[in-house]
Amino acid sequence: MADTNPMRPVPLFAEHATRLARHSLPYRDPVARVNWDRLSHAMFWLPEAAVSLAGVREYDALPLATRQRLSHYEFAHFLDTGIWLEGLFLERLARSARQEGRAARIYQLHELREEAGHSLMFLEFLKRARLEAQWDYEEDRVLTVLGRRLPFGSTLFWGAILLGEEVPDRLNRYIRLHAQGICPVTVELSVLHSTDEARHIAYGREVLKRRLGATNALSRRLLAHTLKSLLARFVRAFYYPPASLYRAAGLPEGPWRARAAASADRHRFVAHCLAPTVTRLRALGLPLTFP
Repeated sequence: MADTNPMRPVPLFAEHATRLARHSLPYRDPVARVNWDRLSHAMFWLPEAAVSLAGVREYDALPLATRQRLSHYEFAHFLDTGIWLEGLFLERLARSARQEGRAARIYQLHELREEAGHSLMFLEFLKRARLEAQWDYEEDRVLTVLGRRLPFGSTLFWGAILLGEEVPDRLNRYIRLHAQGICPVTVELSVLHSTDEARHIAYGREVLKRRLGATNALSRRLLAHTLKSLLARFVRAFYYPPASLYRAAGLPEGPWRARAAASADRHRFVAHCLAPTVTRLRALGLPLTFP
């Protein structure tokens, strides 16, 4: 029977957590798994359709080397944003895992290890690529505050966590499916990251599903409205780089960020990537739409 007290945390199913933890057991540091010798600056690091300016006339007129360099900076920005977001989740897991039952606590410790491994892998990539801190990083303050302040057992917290895992994962999956001609190291990172994230997303979806069992229709509509706003923030953080990145990548003077924001091709690409996420949330009873 669903817990009808919204103030009481909905218990996690020990069997689900145990099964996911079992799949996490053969752990190996991802930094040691990447063949770093294959890192090349003479290739795209994203499929060109995934570059924020793809389809923009002024971008299409740029030399190949400039377009490739922009893909390098955009992939680095993607990783940098991931470090910020995973850092927030690491904080909450470290502080809150002890509040859960034994099986859930064991799984969450596995997730802590995996998320820390991802950030170490991203930092190693940025160091080897010589692309550390070359643009003005724009942290979303609203997401940061919510990530640190929302109650760990709340429905909104786990809805936000699921979005924060799904939004970057969809780009990782796109890279995996369109890996031909892309730098092998960026593909390796995307594969390693998305393999672990599949478990994290499954866990977050299960937690959210159980939390939703204690909410009524009105609460779900309000939650969906809030999550739609948060989804837009996650999309902006991961898919629309800051103006300083275009300058750092060596593009000529121009309103590049505004062009990306106005690009119908970019909007279609993001909507295509996130369609499965929206569909899954709607299947949970959250009438979410995007864009």
